[in-house]
Amino acid sequence: MLGKRVSSVLVVSLFFILLSCAPKNSDRTVFWHAMGGPLGEALTHIVDGYNSTVPDSLKIVQVNLGNYSTLSQKIMGAVASSRPPTFSQVYESWTSELLDAGKIVPIEKYKDMLPDSILNDIFPPLIKDNTWDNKLVTFPFNKSVPVYYYNKDIFREYGIDSFPRTWQEFRRVAKKLTIDKDGDGKPDIYGTAFVIDVWMFATLLYQRGGRLIKGDSAVFDSKAGEWALQYLYDLVYKDSCAYITTGYKHQDDFAAGKVAMVWGTIVSYSFMKDKIDFDLGVAPIPMDSVTGDSTVIVSGTNVTLYKEVPEWQRKNAVEFLKYFLRPEVQAYWSIHTGYLPLTESAFNQPEMKEFFRKVPGMERAMRQVAYCDFEPNNPAWFTGRRYLSTEGLEYALRGVLPVDKALKRAARIINLELKRKSRKH
Repeated sequence: MLGKRVSSVLVVSLFFILLSCAPKNSDRTVFWHAMGGPLGEALTHIVDGYNSTVPDSLKIVQVNLGNYSTLSQKIMGAVASSRPPTFSQVYESWTSELLDAGKIVPIEKYKDMLPDSILNDIFPPLIKDNTWDNKLVTFPFNKSVPVYYYNKDIFREYGIDSFPRTWQEFRRVAKKLTIDKDGDGKPDIYGTAFVIDVWMFATLLYQRGGRLIKGDSAVFDSKAGEWALQYLYDLVYKDSCAYITTGYKHQDDFAAGKVAMVWGTIVSYSFMKDKIDFDLGVAPIPMDSVTGDSTVIVSGTNVTLYKEVPEWQRKNAVEFLKYFLRPEVQAYWSIHTGYLPLTESAFNQPEMKEFFRKVPGMERAMRQVAYCDFEPNNPAWFTGRRYLSTEGLEYALRGVLPVDKALKRAARIINLELKRKSRKH
């Protein structure tokens, strides 16, 4: 037994000795991401396409780290040991932390490689999201907007001509489409169902004029926040036209005809389409009937370049991003993943137009990017977002605390995290 332990120690020690002797920078352009399944397959197709146009020494080596939590941990570990990849996916909150630590190189440095014809083609809100202090720091990558999927057959059967335009109308339609078909006192069809989701809450909050964070303070425990969370609560407990699920059960129930309308991401279409045998509707998110605001929150990551790699690798990564932004490549990316085309010119590609013809409503849904907003880029938000969900939204929507108290509870916890991060930086 002792011999085995000694052997194990020697193996581990040898591993770290070899690691410490390894060169700090790879001789290849390495891209870390978390794209799996069909998303990863589409990315591989695009990377292969780029690689076919360059010498072996400039080929992109992609590394799939499985999920965003692992990606975050690997990035932070790699920059701490001065062995980062050439470029990687990042959320805005990660970018702020890496930028403060001096670990990344802003894309701005390579603007001479990115002509105005490319940058002006990207939707302006996406450029704004990647800008810190008037400097383009990162580059948009896989972006999605929320959308509602609805069962057109159920809508027609119960005399509803179109998807509701406002949240007030949405509530009325959800109540009308909560139906007890067999008369046993329990609905066989619900108007809607949803998971406890910061994304949905934030969209309602922003439309009502609220925000998640301002400066170094959580501000979602406001009248706008209370309205947004109370609206979701009332759908379930007052109107009895919705129920809360976990994971993707609400989408599975929708596909089975048990739910009339479900919130999702545009990416969900590629996963749901083969499960559905009814007339599927796609619609933009309703707007606030009081403010008239149609803001939606964009989800997804950007791409950053790391400092401690050779300059030629960063330039090669920028060349790949230019390839990624080609209209035909963006059209392929969008059609095969469901993510937004990042550029206006991609919407005009013949294959994109054909996709929109086959999926009515999807173009309007994707064009919500023109009036989108984003979650905070504060370094504490990656953790704070989880706290809002588990310590605030969950407490209210499970009936543990009233809406106002649940939001104040989450705000207190997040403010402590914000203060801790600000002291650290």
